[in-house]
Amino acid sequence: MKLAALLLLLPTMALAEPRTCTTSVSGLRMDLFYEPNDEELSANRSYREALTGRFGDGCPGYVTLRHLTPDLTDAQRSPFCLQWDEGAQTYAGYAEGPRDAYLSCRKPSRSFCERVNASVGASRQVAGLAAQTADTVATINGATAAVHPGGAVVLSGATSAVSGAIGTAGTAASAALATPVGLAAAAVSVVAVGGALYVCSE
Repeated sequence: MKLAALLLLLPTMALAEPRTCTTSVSGLRMDLFYEPNDEELSANRSYREALTGRFGDGCPGYVTLRHLTPDLTDAQRSPFCLQWDEGAQTYAGYAEGPRDAYLSCRKPSRSFCERVNASVGASRQVAGLAAQTADTVATINGATAAVHPGGAVVLSGATSAVSGAIGTAGTAASAALATPVGLAAAAVSVVAVGGALYVCSE
């Protein structure tokens, strides 16, 4: 009886073992590991991706996104998508925006995100802007503020509008735009999540 029960469990035990997959970031191919029965992975994986994948033994997009954002929880990753370079067949990084079936950014562009501040205080200053209203989407000084399910706050719009909105939060937060990404872009998103700030060009 015990042997029969063990034989029934073997397929489940085999499925629970970590799997290896291959991804490519900035032209560098690497092997990553993931749990195939991970509920969060399943929730962020479309049928299309599960059937066709991105390339051969390629990693699910969410596995690559986790690799690129190791300091965030699964809930905090909700604002981000992967930047896929079709010509080079590699991921160029991640950005803020809506996702396609492969978790790639729907709007093809050269935008990307850069972590610019690990200060919990600065992150809370930006997050506090969205707390000024009960709505999940609000307009502050011409910038759009949105609150994501994972608790991330995204301020987006013209760089000058975002700068003006963050300026009301304090000098620590406004310093976030004094980066190559923020200074060079006509439009940006500033994401406050996980006690850190990310500036994303648009």
